[in-house]
Amino acid sequence: MGDSRNAFKCLLTAAQSGDTWGQVNLGSSYASGTGVRRSLRKAAYWYKKAYNNGNSWGSLNLAIDRTNQGRIRSAVIWFKKAAEMNDGAAFLELAKIYKARKGGKKAAASLLRRALRMGRDDISYDAREEVESLLKEITKLQEHSGTRSPRTKLFATTADGLTPVLCTSTYESRLV
Repeated sequence: MGDSRNAFKCLLTAAQSGDTWGQVNLGSSYASGTGVRRSLRKAAYWYKKAYNNGNSWGSLNLAIDRTNQGRIRSAVIWFKKAAEMNDGAAFLELAKIYKARKGGKKAAASLLRRALRMGRDDISYDAREEVESLLKEITKLQEHSGTRSPRTKLFATTADGLTPVLCTSTYESRLV
């Protein structure tokens, strides 16, 4: 416990001096209770501080905490903030949420394709592999459902590219 407590003190000093990685890691310490009493409220404070200072991991970690708390709407907001900063993991996590929603597979596939176009600086190798796997799974599910009926529900995205919007088409469509 002594090493954890000392590490916490070092992170606190770094975070208070404006170091965004110190802020993210301090938030993680509060979220996990490592070296300090667990406090999701204090974790959220430091994650938001890191995000406001330009570190996408602050919003990503906050979104993950919100997901774990079952606060999905809030999680989506924070995943979108991380995605706006080109965080590939955020695209992946948003896609997982949309995939689970009724009719959300198309929006999920769109997010996954965007993640695949990201460079190495924006998405980790492991996240890229998971994106590829999830996209294959969604594609397979869409293929098994066959051609959509003439009156089909399609999902597009808003200008931010992150929010699915329900559209109705009167034309026959093919899976892409």
